[in-house]
Amino acid sequence: MLTKLSPAKFSLLGFYLLAVLVFFSALRSVEAAGVGVTISPAALTSATDTDVTFSYVASAQYASGNTVSITAPAGVTILNCSSGTTDADGDSTPDGSGSVGGQTYTYTFTASTTTATTTGVDFCINLEATTGNYGITFVDSKTVSSNNDYGAALIYVGSANVVTVSANVQPALAFVIRNSDDDGNTNTCALGTLTLVAVNTCSYRLKVTTNSGSGFTIQVDTDGDLRRSGSGDVADINDIDLVTNNTLVTAGTEGYGISLNGGSITGGSVTESGDFATDDTPLPISTPTNLLTTNGTNNPGTTDTTNTALVTHRAAMDGDTATGNYTQLVTYTVSASF
Repeated sequence: MLTKLSPAKFSLLGFYLLAVLVFFSALRSVEAAGVGVTISPAALTSATDTDVTFSYVASAQYASGNTVSITAPAGVTILNCSSGTTDADGDSTPDGSGSVGGQTYTYTFTASTTTATTTGVDFCINLEATTGNYGITFVDSKTVSSNNDYGAALIYVGSANVVTVSANVQPALAFVIRNSDDDGNTNTCALGTLTLVAVNTCSYRLKVTTNSGSGFTIQVDTDGDLRRSGSGDVADINDIDLVTNNTLVTAGTEGYGISLNGGSITGGSVTESGDFATDDTPLPISTPTNLLTTNGTNNPGTTDTTNTALVTHRAAMDGDTATGNYTQLVTYTVSASF
């Protein structure tokens, strides 16, 4: 037996039915798909019009009369490509045509058959803008509205998407004179008591630390001969005669000089300058002279006998060498180019 509805109940039922229809209609409309978009090239030169390809894979095919609207924000000029746009899906078959109105490029499909979705959809558009980052958006309109797509991508004009990272490194240059074992600093070199039967020696290391990519130069100078009194290199009873260049200090023959082992330099090589590259070498008298140069940096660790120059002083006496205490001041000067 049917129950007769009152007008009020009938109206309420109609409202519920309408609400249900609206609800399902809303569900259907949100089936529209957001898709990934690419723009190539995405980086443009400021104030230079450039043809770019706007691409995505549609969620459903397009039919004749469907449209795609690509919109650029204020500050971007959007135009048809110089060659025109006739093929949207890359199959070399004209699918429609595009036109520009204001900030929006609209492509209308006129093909009698639908376009494939698997190959993606490509649109050629021309963009020009001043330096900045701009979002380019699109929406389409298909026969079945629930199949509509939408998406966005950025174009980067000029250097607005570029971060310049900078740092500063201060020049560094340090110098110490180390003992021959490189386990302590020293400023002395004791030759001991000379005899007729031996060559006396003493050694130390020249240790440079720098971050100069051009390396460094060490110069050597003295305040005179190894002498008992007076100065100069005059062969007399008051000094130990300088050894002749390219010869060795020999026991029983008065002579004095140094031998140099330049070692190696981390990140570069060492050149022993001039006569210091051979045998025993006389030291200069009051004239700074290059001892060695490098072409790279030297940053040795706490203990490093490889990356240091070893200087060995060598002296011998003969029967005419006068009794006394002999001294000499040897000065090293280090320079680097940064």
